[in-house]
Amino acid sequence: MKRLHIRVKGVVQGVGFRPFVYNLAKSLNLNGYVTNTSKGVTIEIEGEKVNEFLNRLRNEPPPLAKIYSIDTEELPPNNYQSFDIIESIDDAGFTHVSEDVSICNDCLRELFTPSDRRYLYPFINCTNCGPRYTITLKVPYDRANTTMSVFNMCADCLKEYKDPSNRRFHAQPNACPVCGPQVRLFLKTDRGLKELENPVLEAIRLIKQGKILAIRGLGGFHLCCDAKNEKAVEELRKRKKRSNKPFALMSPHIESVEKFCFLSEAEKRILTSPTRPIVLLRKRPECMLPDMLALKNSCLGFMLPYTPLHYLLFYYPEQKEDSLLSLLQPSVLSPQPFEIPMQPHFEALVMTSGNISEEPIITKNEEAIEKLGNVADAFLLHNREIFMRVDDSVVRELEGNIYFIRRARGFVPKAISLREQLPEVLGAGADLKNTFTLIKSNYAIMSQHIGDMENLETLEFYEEVLNNLKLVYRIEPVAVGHDLHPMYFSTKWAKEHAEKKTIPAFALQHHYCHIASLMAEYGLDELFGIAFDGTGYGTDGSIWGSEFLYCSVDDFIRLAHLKPISLPGGESAIKECSRIALSLIDDAFGEDMSLIKKLPVAMTMEENKIRQILKLKKLSQFSPPSSGMGRLFDGVSSLLGVCHYNTFEAEAAIALESLIEASMEYSEKACYSFSIAEKETSSLVIDYTFMIKQLIDDFLAGKPVSEISWKFHNTIIKIIIELTQYFRKKLGFDRAGLSGGVFQNAFLIKETIKALKKIGIEPLYHINVPSNDACISLGQAYIVGKRLKKPSANQRSC
Repeated sequence: MKRLHIRVKGVVQGVGFRPFVYNLAKSLNLNGYVTNTSKGVTIEIEGEKVNEFLNRLRNEPPPLAKIYSIDTEELPPNNYQSFDIIESIDDAGFTHVSEDVSICNDCLRELFTPSDRRYLYPFINCTNCGPRYTITLKVPYDRANTTMSVFNMCADCLKEYKDPSNRRFHAQPNACPVCGPQVRLFLKTDRGLKELENPVLEAIRLIKQGKILAIRGLGGFHLCCDAKNEKAVEELRKRKKRSNKPFALMSPHIESVEKFCFLSEAEKRILTSPTRPIVLLRKRPECMLPDMLALKNSCLGFMLPYTPLHYLLFYYPEQKEDSLLSLLQPSVLSPQPFEIPMQPHFEALVMTSGNISEEPIITKNEEAIEKLGNVADAFLLHNREIFMRVDDSVVRELEGNIYFIRRARGFVPKAISLREQLPEVLGAGADLKNTFTLIKSNYAIMSQHIGDMENLETLEFYEEVLNNLKLVYRIEPVAVGHDLHPMYFSTKWAKEHAEKKTIPAFALQHHYCHIASLMAEYGLDELFGIAFDGTGYGTDGSIWGSEFLYCSVDDFIRLAHLKPISLPGGESAIKECSRIALSLIDDAFGEDMSLIKKLPVAMTMEENKIRQILKLKKLSQFSPPSSGMGRLFDGVSSLLGVCHYNTFEAEAAIALESLIEASMEYSEKACYSFSIAEKETSSLVIDYTFMIKQLIDDFLAGKPVSEISWKFHNTIIKIIIELTQYFRKKLGFDRAGLSGGVFQNAFLIKETIKALKKIGIEPLYHINVPSNDACISLGQAYIVGKRLKKPSANQRSC
C-alpha cells in the first residue's frame, strides 16, 4: 500500500477538478481526500493503484482544467477508510482563477429540452461552463466567495451541488428558475419605464421592430439591434456617437457567419472554442449586411453566442410550451455537438459594448438606465451581480492560432507562465489600450482590457481591477514600472502609487517595453526586435514609433528608425491625416500647389487652409517630428484618398490595408524605393522620400489604389527584411521580435513572418497578449522583476 500527498497548481478550481479526482479515486478503489486551498488543490491518496491515479491525473484532467505543476511527497500509510471531498482551506497562498466559459454542449441541450427543469432558463450552467472571473470576489472559489452567495439553492439544486457524481457538483453559480437569478425587461415610454411580461420573447419582438436594447450579460452590458436592419444600425451609431468604429456582431451558428464572411478551419475552431472571442473575418463580396457596420473595412468581427441568454435571443420558441416538444426528447447527455432544431430569429445581431464613448463597459442596472437612457429603447436586465467588468475579447487567426487584438473575456485572468520566479511587481501600462500586469512567483497576471486612461471612470475601473487581482492573487508589489512619458495618466498614477507605498518606480521607454513583452513570453534575456506603432515617447524627448532595437534586461540600443515626419498642428494631425499627407508631399516635392491640386487631399480643404498647414509645418514648435510608422500609414492613406480623418485609432491604416486583395502576397519586386543613411548617433535612418514620389506617380498614372497600397505594404516589409539582414551580420542573432499596433495589420504580420522565415530568421510574435499598447505592462513588469532579481544589473531608467 502506498500513500501520496499531492499538490496541484493551475486552473483547478471551479472546473470540476475535485469531482474528477473523487470519481477517479473511487474507480481505482483508492482512499484519502481532496480539497481546495488558496494555493491550488491538495490530494492525499492511498492504495494499490496510486501510480495509475497519478498518471491519469496528469493526462486526463477535466476539459477546463489547466495543470501547471504537480508536486508529490510519499508518506507512511494512514489507513484511510474512504475517499472524501473536504471543505476548502484558506491557507494564505494563491491559486489561479478560472476565466469565464461559454455555455457547454450539455447545458445547451438541457436549455432547449422541454422536459428539463431548466428549460429556457437564462442562467443554466454546470461545472464545465458559465461565469467564473466576473463573479469571483476572492479565493478559494466557493459559492460564499461569489456574487451567487445571495441566492439560496433550492432542494433540487443543493442535491446536485452535493453529489460528486453530478456534473453540477460544486458548480458555484448553480441555480434554476426556482432559486436563481431572473431576467426582466423594461421598455422606455413617455411615462417612464414599463416592465413587460415574457421578457425574452418581448425582447425578440422589439429587436425585430428595429429597436435598440441594452442587455446585461456576463461581464457588462451590450447594445443590441438587428444587424440586417440598416436603419437600426444607423440609429445606434448616431445615438452612441460611435463615428466609424466597427460594431461587433453575433450570429447563432457557423453557417450564418459563412453567409457574410470567409471562414478557414482554424477560424471556425476559434469561433466555436469555449472562449468564444470576437474573430475578425474577411467579408464576402456578396455580404448582405449594411456597410456602416464596418466602414472602409474588409473585415467584420463575429462571435457566437456564449451565454444561455444569447441563445434564447436567437432561438426562444414563439409558443413556449409546444414549439420544441415534437423535436426534442428528454435530455440525454452526449459528446456530440448539439444543434438546435429550429430556425433562429436573426442571422446576425449587433452586440457592441454597452458604454459611453471611451468609458468602461457598464455593469450595474441603475447605471445602464441612467447612462444609456438616450441610446437604448429597452433594457433587458438581470439580478446576478457582476463583480468584475470584462469586455469581449477580439482576435484574428495567425498561423492557425489566436492573435490578440483585445484580451479580455474568456482569457482573463489566465496567468502567463514565465520561465523563472520573479519578485512581486506591477507594470502600470500605457495610456492607450491600457492593461496592467502583476507578477507572482513565475506567473504574470495581466488585467483585462482597461481602455484609454483619459477619464475618471477609466481610472476608477483600473483601480477596481487592480485591487481585486491583488486580493485574489495575494500580491503586494515591491516595485512598479511605468512609461517614460511624463504626461501619461498611467505614469502620473504609478509615481503617486509608488510614493504612497514607498516602493521604487522605474521609468521605461515605450518601445523597449514592447520588445520586453516578447522577451517575457519567450523567456529571453535579450532580443533583436522591431516595434512599429503610432506614438511612443523617446529617450530624446521626441516621438518614436518605427524602432529597430536590440534589447536586454539591462538596457536597449536604438539601431534604426524612420526619418521623422513633421506633424502640422501636433495632435490635430494624428486625427486629421490629410495634414500628414501634405507634410509628406512637401518633403518630397516642396510646396507645389499645382501637384497638390491633382491629389485627393486638395478635395478635403480649401487652398488657403492648405497653405496655412504647409506654413505651420515649418514651425517646429507647432509641428513636432514623429518617427511613428503609424503616422506614415495615416499619411499614405490620405494621399491616396482612402481616409483623411481618423474617427478612431488606426482607422486610416485599416482602410488602407483593406484595399489589398486576399490573393495578394509579398513580393520584393513590387516595392517602392527607399534609402538608409547613418546618423552621427550611429543609428540608421530610413528615408521614405523616394517611396512617396513613386507612390504619387503611380496614383497620377491611374494605377489602382489597391495595387499602390499593396506596393506600399511590400516596401515596409522589404525595409524590415533588409535591416534585419544587415543587423544580423553585425550582431549575430537568428530571431526577430515583432511588436506594436502596426503589426495588427493582417497583411503586414503574415507576410513579414513568411519573409523572415525565408531568410532563415525565426519570427517571434505575441501569443498571449496583443501586439498593441496592451502588451506594454507585461514588458514593464518583466524588466522590473528581472532587474530586482539581479541587483548588480544597471537599474537606471531607460
